Amino acid sequence: EQVQVKVMLYITSIVRVDQKEQQLAVEGYYRTQWTDPRLALASRFEGCESLTLQQPLPASHPVWVPDIYFDNSVSEWYGAGSLTIYADGLIFTSQRFYHQFGCLMSFSRLPFDQQTCTIKMGSYSWDVSNINATVFDGGGVDLPEDYKGTTEFRLSGASSEVETLYFHATGVPVGYSYVLVHLALARLSDSHMTFVFVTCILFAFASFSGLFINRAVAPARVAIAVIPVLIMLNLENNVISNLPPLNYMTWLTSYLLCMKFFCLSAVFEYGLVSYLLQVETAQERKFLAFKHLAATVRKKEQEREAAAKASMMSEDIPQIVPFASPQIKPSRGGPTATVVDSSSVEFDGITVTKEEAGGAYDFLQKEFSEAYRVFDRNNNDQLCRREVQLGFRRLGQYWSKDQVQELFYALGISGKKMTSADFKRFMTDVDKYLPGKAMYVSFFEHPPSFQVDVAFRIFYITGVVAVTCGYLITAAL
Repeated sequence: EQVQVKVMLYITSIVRVDQKEQQLAVEGYYRTQWTDPRLALASRFEGCESLTLQQPLPASHPVWVPDIYFDNSVSEWYGAGSLTIYADGLIFTSQRFYHQFGCLMSFSRLPFDQQTCTIKMGSYSWDVSNINATVFDGGGVDLPEDYKGTTEFRLSGASSEVETLYFHATGVPVGYSYVLVHLALARLSDSHMTFVFVTCILFAFASFSGLFINRAVAPARVAIAVIPVLIMLNLENNVISNLPPLNYMTWLTSYLLCMKFFCLSAVFEYGLVSYLLQVETAQERKFLAFKHLAATVRKKEQEREAAAKASMMSEDIPQIVPFASPQIKPSRGGPTATVVDSSSVEFDGITVTKEEAGGAYDFLQKEFSEAYRVFDRNNNDQLCRREVQLGFRRLGQYWSKDQVQELFYALGISGKKMTSADFKRFMTDVDKYLPGKAMYVSFFEHPPSFQVDVAFRIFYITGVVAVTCGYLITAAL
């Protein structure tokens, strides 16, 4: 004859939710009830309604007890308990317990995840035709009215159901009755949001603020870029250390990964900016060489003029044949400087032969031609304002359109083109014609390192805000 065994858990507290091991520790009272007709001895209960025995039962008082077990328990502990026999053969047991149960968890929405842990109870050796495990009339689980859960998880619900499971170990399906107790746990997200999410955002903005530090101050830029990366790694490790090995990303870890990439991008960005600064420094050295070349040309012009005057004033002084000033040699050919006298000349305070002096001027002529080709890329012997602006960019001088216009005005150029003669005039006295500071410089007229810095600031803050808003929206769904 089938025996109906009612099962119930009165849970006093959820002691611990072990996420790493995916286990749930619960304590409370384990209660069962069934009827044994063999113990329906009303005549022996005269003057009393029931008989209570202490568990575990002594060998001198054997009572049949159904072999109800916890199917998914990891460890079990039983404390004080009792067994009560009523006159009509009804038997009720209650015993303290502290068990750990396996609980398969999903962390994809961490820290907004909800876990459902199931406690599974049934007869170990008797199939459903012999023992029918079911719940009490009030259900299979009960809790104190004011119980809310743990400091990390809120108990959002507790329910029970009865299920018959069939096993085919012998080739013939055999059913066993089980009572399933479901505990719904909702994570309290305040701690993760305050100490992980908000901290992550703050250090992402700290990395952003470092983008406004002068890009030439490498120690400060590197420090403010690297420190947030280390903070992100620490936050990520702190979260992952409390989770089991996962082959998927959680809401929180994926957000940390995104912020880590943003912070790392600030490090890589400064690497690019540092490289561009080196390029700009090399270009500026070219400009200094350009100015030095112009100063040398001017000095030679002055020496030539002084030598010519001196030769006219005194016949005792050997006449120095004036040399033609170095001319700009276009890339397709042009006039060259020549020496027409066979006597010695003075060059830079040193008396040299005609061939040596001619070689020096030929060298200046070549340098002039090279300087001109920096500007005249289309080889038309004329420079428009854009060509002048781009030429000076190649020399590390980032002039605005207004500064180029100022140069044209200083040289007295009324048209839109600068001729080679105008360029030569500029070269003879660079400092005289250099424009002053610009009132306004557009974004594309700034150095490349500045452009990268500004563009990256916009990308960085836009990306961080967009990603953060996107994650918060998904959390609310």
